[in-house]
Amino acid sequence: MSDLHKTRPSRTWLAVILAGLAMSVGWGFRGDYGHEAGAMVPGALLGLAICLGSGRQDWWRRATVMAFCGAVGWAFGGQMSYGRVIGYTASSSFANVLYGYASLFLIGALWAGIGSAILALSVTQSRSYLERFAGPLVVLWLVWLGLDLTGLTDRWSDQWHLHDTDWVAASSALVVALLYALARPGSWSACGLIATLAVGWWGGHLLLTVLLGLHMTPPRSDNWSGCVGLFVALLVYLMRRGDRAAVRMAAFGFLAGGIGFAVGDFVNMLGRAGWGAIGRYEGLQGLDYWKWMEQLFGLVMGLGVAIGFLGRLRTRLAPAEEDQSSGWLNTIAAVFLFVVMMWTNLAKNLRTWAQSDHIPETFFSLDTNWWFLAVSGLLAVVVLLAIVRHRGTALRFVPSASVGRAQLLFLLILWVAILGAFTQALPRVADRGVFFVHTTFWITGGLCSLLLLYLSVDPWWHPAAALGAEDAYWTVSLRYWLSSLLVPLLLLTLAYLTVSSHTDPLPGSHLRFTETVSQ
Repeated sequence: MSDLHKTRPSRTWLAVILAGLAMSVGWGFRGDYGHEAGAMVPGALLGLAICLGSGRQDWWRRATVMAFCGAVGWAFGGQMSYGRVIGYTASSSFANVLYGYASLFLIGALWAGIGSAILALSVTQSRSYLERFAGPLVVLWLVWLGLDLTGLTDRWSDQWHLHDTDWVAASSALVVALLYALARPGSWSACGLIATLAVGWWGGHLLLTVLLGLHMTPPRSDNWSGCVGLFVALLVYLMRRGDRAAVRMAAFGFLAGGIGFAVGDFVNMLGRAGWGAIGRYEGLQGLDYWKWMEQLFGLVMGLGVAIGFLGRLRTRLAPAEEDQSSGWLNTIAAVFLFVVMMWTNLAKNLRTWAQSDHIPETFFSLDTNWWFLAVSGLLAVVVLLAIVRHRGTALRFVPSASVGRAQLLFLLILWVAILGAFTQALPRVADRGVFFVHTTFWITGGLCSLLLLYLSVDPWWHPAAALGAEDAYWTVSLRYWLSSLLVPLLLLTLAYLTVSSHTDPLPGSHLRFTETVSQ
């Protein structure tokens, strides 16, 4: 019997559903904001949903770190472009459609595989190991911020195009990791991982794109090849470290993410084609099936990843060693989640309002941007002061119990994201499709809140065995590999059904191969 059924099965499955819904609404948010910053929100929500649904006090105490690792882990995939890939699946050519689904599977698999592995580190590794990342990550973020603000990132990327990739970020991460390790020798375990990922990114890009000439979506970015190398390097790092549990979670994420992206886009294609009931009933038309696709991406991916974490890992993984009192990582993670992540995303609302002429250009002879900057800066100071004060003396409005703090963190990120996305879309909410999308955001957010209140009342984890992350038990099973063999059949089926749903290319379609070759 599956470990999902051994301990309070109803709670376990509700926890899995919470994770799926949280990732679903988070991915809907990501679709509105895009790139790495947008992907941080669903990653953070998924990490917290898994944490709260686990019933494990040791995971509750690491809630902020789990949210942080989820945000960072899913941010990696944000560099990959998939808009044109979806265009391939809108073709009427079977070869192009199949290629599109295969490419989508790879993108989703890499995205969730990397994210799941990074998230797993938050529950498999000791506190001292995790704390060593605080310094290097702060320095790396400041370097990236400086490169962006000075325009060096854009200037160097334009001067040395390198297939429109994020090579500047990968190279600067390698330099920062090496220099920081030289300056602080005790940080090598953290800097070693950062350097490994940067080298892996370069290795994947040089081998697959530069040497072999593979381009997934010409002329769009080839960051996918860098992510392939990064994922392989991450797996090698985890295996050398003996963290079999994290490798297992990476495998779960790889399969769940790939299936989620492919199945989600299939629904999008049926909607675009007006297939079946969608074509017969006017009420099902014009409902923005692209957003349905994004939310289904997140739902399937979140469910799959949660099954991995809340199944055997939750019931059998021994608590990670708390060999050091909490250092600066919790504080840095909170600052990242409340200030950096939110600022990077919600600042885009201002651009949207300005482009649609919903705010004045100036106010009291001062550019409106400065007014928003002043208000945002004031709110950031309030948040920073609260975090610092709470580190010294617990604030009264912050729950004293770890599970309460985790609940508060989840609800704040969830509803700030939903409200932020709604205010960005507010000028366009009169559109029927946009209104429906944001209604689903609010409904999903409400369901997440209800599930949260039910699940996180008291600890209910009862370990079946205390197995360390290095135990051979966590080796990826034969059943997993046999299940993976069904992926080609799934992709072929999706491609066949998609081509059968329409005769002409759908709006927004693209060809990866010429008509002659595809026929």
